[in-house]
Amino acid sequence: MEKKFSFSDQPLKTKIIYGAVIAILCFSAVIVGLVAANRKPDDTPDPTPPVEEGQTPSPDETPKDEQPPKEEALTFSMPVSGEIMTAHSLSVPVYSETLGEWRFHTGVDIATEASAPVYASAKGTISKIFNDPMLGTTVEITHKGGIVTQYANLNPTLAEGISEGKEVASGAILGVVGDTAISEVGSEAHLHFGIKVNGASVNPMDYIEEKKDNSGII
Repeated sequence: MEKKFSFSDQPLKTKIIYGAVIAILCFSAVIVGLVAANRKPDDTPDPTPPVEEGQTPSPDETPKDEQPPKEEALTFSMPVSGEIMTAHSLSVPVYSETLGEWRFHTGVDIATEASAPVYASAKGTISKIFNDPMLGTTVEITHKGGIVTQYANLNPTLAEGISEGKEVASGAILGVVGDTAISEVGSEAHLHFGIKVNGASVNPMDYIEEKKDNSGII
């Protein structure tokens, strides 16, 4: 009859080897269990959407309905209908019949009818209303880009609601042409119109895209 295996019948050396093997297996099982317990599943979603076969990924684009509104382009129109009677001149003095002397001209004089309506040349904010010693009742409008338009020789009574700090649209009526400019009182009825860019006088006609006033009259 075949004799069954009995651990107790094994010599001491064999018992030690078996015991060492069992101990190693138990220790390995414990290590594997600890590693598996400490390992966190990577459940962070992949931010990159899958790309279908044959499709080229494109950069993110903001939906059309979320695009910021485009800023309206700033354009200038003639503030009053009429012809230029005195041009802008910073290099060659212009003779003033009223003062009887030669002076540089920091704007353009637009001949028109007395009491003709004066329009804001472009959208902006009325930054200053004052009585200039030489140019009379004056309204200044500040626009974006460091541009300031100046309307002088106005009647002292301005249009209703025209005041410093008021935002005005292009074509808003500021007032009417007057005769308050002491330096130009000897001239026919006109509007003195000037433009400054960052404080420097420029030729207003370089900024007028269409040679007509805000009423559409050329």
